[in-house]
Amino acid sequence: MRFVLYTNVISPHQLPLAREIAKSIGEENFRYIYTQGNDEDHKALGWSCEVPNWCILVESDEAKGWLENADILLSGLRDFDLFNRRADKGLKNFYMTERWLKPPIEILRLLLPKYFGYARRLCKMLSEGKVVGLPIGMPAARDMARLCGLMHGDLRCLFSSLELKFEKKPGGRIAVAERGSGREIAVGDSGSGRESGRTPTAKTKKYCLDKMRMWGYFVEKGERVTGNGGWNGNLVRVLWVGRLLGLKRVDTIIRAVGELSRSRLTTNGSRLTTTLDIYGTGPEERRLRKIAAEYGDAIKFYPPVPISDVRKLMREHDVYVLASNGYEGWGAVVSEALEEEMKVVGTYEAGASATLLPEGCLFRAGDWRRLMELLSGDIPRIGIGDWTAARAAEEL
Repeated sequence: MRFVLYTNVISPHQLPLAREIAKSIGEENFRYIYTQGNDEDHKALGWSCEVPNWCILVESDEAKGWLENADILLSGLRDFDLFNRRADKGLKNFYMTERWLKPPIEILRLLLPKYFGYARRLCKMLSEGKVVGLPIGMPAARDMARLCGLMHGDLRCLFSSLELKFEKKPGGRIAVAERGSGREIAVGDSGSGRESGRTPTAKTKKYCLDKMRMWGYFVEKGERVTGNGGWNGNLVRVLWVGRLLGLKRVDTIIRAVGELSRSRLTTNGSRLTTTLDIYGTGPEERRLRKIAAEYGDAIKFYPPVPISDVRKLMREHDVYVLASNGYEGWGAVVSEALEEEMKVVGTYEAGASATLLPEGCLFRAGDWRRLMELLSGDIPRIGIGDWTAARAAEEL
């Protein structure tokens, strides 16, 4: 079996999965094909990495032969012409994608003729079985189901997304959720049920859910010396790492931690000291520093660190917060934090937190008061579970 992973750059978020696939089928049977090198912004974030010999640029004749003729293609690029050619030869295509309908524009993106054409072709190829969709996170799955429903004539999809449930593992099945049924398919559940007078098969096909499986970005199992082991007395050390961009909503974390540092009370009335360490830089830095200045030394800023050093920082902190809005397609740092046995909270809108975290660890983007409640309460430690590169390669 020959297998190709196809993306725009060599991503450290894809390399763990790539290594597991190469290990399982043999390096001679695997190629990671990419279209361009990492730019300076990515390099500044530590995206420079050792390139294995099975990584090749798309311009080479070798790459073109692999793309056209490998038995399996796992693509992060919407190369529909390539998918069609391969499907006509009986070859298997998997298309992994982040959100199609990001806020605030969302469904209005379909007013762009080019984008509408992409959506129509995707839904047609899913319906015809020429590609298997791998939405990266539950928000991406809702977007894809919404597009497919709209293309199949369900005009309600113009105004709202479907509520879905899913098997909580890589490659897990996805289904339409009944009201109040939760967002997880129980083991042994077919993921279907008669709703609104339609047969399960008709509903599943209408939204192409039978042609989709849950996906994400995956991490390698760490070799940690020790886990975090809970709070360090009454000190809670909160961590945030990344580019200081508006979509990351770091201001939410600053407000929550800053107000907690003033009150120093938990939900049960005990005394608590909460601190926040921010590692990174970006266009929001000046504004965020100004907000943080209101709260004294509870919040500290540090220069960005290479990706290779992030896991070490996680071992030195207690809680990771993903505060991003719906523009955050996944948020691979959540997977890393869970693997390092940190306690993690995140937003309903971001892909990783909406998919990996239980309801009790979620808050709405921008709701710093709810984040305060979470940080001063008892956050469960859930771990990474099945969302590792090894398990993803096995399921794929």
